[in-house]
Amino acid sequence: MRLSLGEFGMMPRLVEERVWERREEFLALNPEGTTPVLIEEGRPAVPGAAIIAEYLDETYGNGHGERRLLPTDPSVRVEVRRLAHWFHKKFFDEVSGPLRHRAHLQADHARRTWRRLRPTTSAIRAARANIRYHLAYVGWLARQAQPGWRASG
Repeated sequence: MRLSLGEFGMMPRLVEERVWERREEFLALNPEGTTPVLIEEGRPAVPGAAIIAEYLDETYGNGHGERRLLPTDPSVRVEVRRLAHWFHKKFFDEVSGPLRHRAHLQADHARRTWRRLRPTTSAIRAARANIRYHLAYVGWLARQAQPGWRASG
C-alpha cells in the first residue's frame, strides 16, 4: 500500500493494529477485522489492498495521466485485476498460506495466552516448490510486458 500511496505523493501515517485483539473501534471501521485499512478524514474507511488501490486510482488518478495505478483501457484493467487476484489468492494459498496457517498464533483461552506454532517440514517443502512456479510465472509476465508498463520502466 505504501507504494500505491507513494505513486500519488501521499505519505501515510502508519498505525499498528493488532487484529487478533478484535478491538471494537477497529471492527467498526472494518467488520472483517483485517488490514490494511485506509482512513481519510471525512471519507469512509477503505478496507483491503486491492480495494484501496482502486479507490486511490479512482479518487486521485485522473490528475496523473499515464501514471495512474490502473490503465484507462477497460480490457487492460481486467487483466491487471486478474493478475492482482491471481497473486493475492493463488500465491497466498500455495506459498505464504501454508507457512502462515501453521505459524499463526494459537490462543490458549484457559491461560489467556498465545503460543506460536512453527510450520511443518512438509509445509516448507510445498511452499518452496510452489514459489518456484509462481516466480517463473512472474518472470514470464515481465518478459511479455510492453516497454514502459512498469513504474520503473
